Amino acid sequence: MLMQQSFDLPVYISKFIHHLARQKYSRETIVGYGKDLKKFSDYLLTQYSGNILTEEIEKEDLKDFVSMLETSGLKPNSVARHLSSLKSFYNFLVCEMNFAINVGAQIKQPKLFTPLPTILTPEEVERFLHAASEHSTYYHVLFSVLYYTGSRITPVITLRKKHVDLTSNKVYFPVTKNGRDLHLPLHDKLIRLLDDYLYMQKSNGSEYVFPSPKSSSKPISATEVRKKMDLIKKRAGISKRMTPHLLRHCMATHLTILGVDQKYIASILGHVDLRATARYQQLNIDNLRPAINKI
Repeated sequence: MLMQQSFDLPVYISKFIHHLARQKYSRETIVGYGKDLKKFSDYLLTQYSGNILTEEIEKEDLKDFVSMLETSGLKPNSVARHLSSLKSFYNFLVCEMNFAINVGAQIKQPKLFTPLPTILTPEEVERFLHAASEHSTYYHVLFSVLYYTGSRITPVITLRKKHVDLTSNKVYFPVTKNGRDLHLPLHDKLIRLLDDYLYMQKSNGSEYVFPSPKSSSKPISATEVRKKMDLIKKRAGISKRMTPHLLRHCMATHLTILGVDQKYIASILGHVDLRATARYQQLNIDNLRPAINKI
């Protein structure tokens, strides 16, 4: 698509994407930002026929874009995600590109209730992990790490052997969703699993805990993990929809029901903002009953 010289938004979007990469954001996060901002760029290109500079974009342009998304049938959560991407982009323009006005900050983020997905019971998780162990040690350990650390898929599949410390029983994820690192203690069950597994893998020539079956110099792909998860869940007789991220929700939910303080769950999940973890509080409200019954 040809663009006139006065339309410089794609240039700044490209700079923003490079900035995220330098900050070690995950590939999935970067791709997500890129898709959201390209849709915004395409929208403005059409609206102004390419005759608008990034510094000329106003609050009303962002509001019109959001309205367009809403009327196009996009779900509220998806609309909110696009707006969040725009806000991050404008923070970058102000902080890194010396723009005078943060147009994104002028748009209020809508408050949304995001229901939790249908999770597995602890018994179903146990059944799934047992089926994974029957399939292979490799996937049994991989899915166990996902569940017992509550991690997202990318930090797990890119985990390096040097970041698993079985002397102090800790694991280190150098990069999580927002470019931050995370240190976690290993669950007792993971210590035994990883000790045996890494001993078996010590001579495979790979730096990764979970190398690709196609090349030991690369980590396994998320796509391959999802395919194997679908296969194993069927073997376990589980009909619920499963994704690697669901195991993260399962872990947080099970800890909540067991009465673990939300601040500890937030630390495990790597949530900086406790509001991201507060959604699990709805699952354990019985402890509030004695207080309510005092009136």
